[in-house]
Amino acid sequence: MCILGAAPFAACGFFSYHGMTAEQLLWAWIKSEILMPKRLVFKSDCLYYQIMQPAIAEGCKRKRATHQKKTKRRKHMKKNEMTKTPEVRH
Repeated sequence: MCILGAAPFAACGFFSYHGMTAEQLLWAWIKSEILMPKRLVFKSDCLYYQIMQPAIAEGCKRKRATHQKKTKRRKHMKKNEMTKTPEVRH
């Protein structure tokens, strides 16, 4: 009976995981999961993006403005005018 209780602990002497013995692995697990658990959140600090933010916003405004002008023109055009090829005006 005593041998059956001691067998798992004797088997731990032959156990190694990533170069750690069973005691080291157990202690590392207890520290990471019970004693010092914390959620790590990644927040990037992209200085280039922060500097270019006004220019990016300005570019988006321009694109939307030109797109809206095109759609307004199309609403006022007749169906047969939309199918015709656009003529170049000088």
